[in-house]
Amino acid sequence: MKPEHVQMLASQIEALMLASDEPLSLTRLRGLLDEELHSSDIRAALSELEALYRNRGIQLIQIAGGWQFRTAPEHADLIQQLWEIRPQRLSRSAMETLAIIAYRQPVTRAEIEALRGVKVSSQMIATLQERGWIKVLGRKEVPGRPHLFGTGKQFLVDFGLESLKDLPDSAQLMDEDEIQQMVMGSIQQHENEETEPGKENPDQDEIGNTYLNANKTASG
Repeated sequence: MKPEHVQMLASQIEALMLASDEPLSLTRLRGLLDEELHSSDIRAALSELEALYRNRGIQLIQIAGGWQFRTAPEHADLIQQLWEIRPQRLSRSAMETLAIIAYRQPVTRAEIEALRGVKVSSQMIATLQERGWIKVLGRKEVPGRPHLFGTGKQFLVDFGLESLKDLPDSAQLMDEDEIQQMVMGSIQQHENEETEPGKENPDQDEIGNTYLNANKTASG
């Protein structure tokens, strides 16, 4: 493709990126521009845009399987002054639950509870779903067929990840056999508690071990 055509294509992509509220993939861009365009032509135009916006207040970055304009991270504190009402932060326990889902997905609620050592409230799951950070991937083929949870696309967008492979390295939280043993132990414990009158349930707000310092990532 001739340089002038690349420049025109870059201009069109720039307009689409600025108008879109979500990352645009190569497939999406080709569908909006011209199905006959080669991926190499679109990549060439994207490279030109990346160079144009390098070291500026906004940058073109690759995220969640596509490309999107975002403000430069060094200006985050300045930009936050635009909003008097700041978004509500999630509790540390919710961020721990999100971290377990991100690293262990697909994972059931019982497995999350076994790892954290405390109950996971329905409200917490609902809050993470409302933000688009987690979603139901299916059901596990065990008695009761519990839901299997995994991360959603918005998780990648909000945490600045191109894919789950970009998550910080972490050792396995626990192998499958250990999880199953803890799940069964947790069930047995709950059954015993139900037969003991006057015994209170564990504090649902108790915080177990921190598996991912995601609260720093979310606030940054």
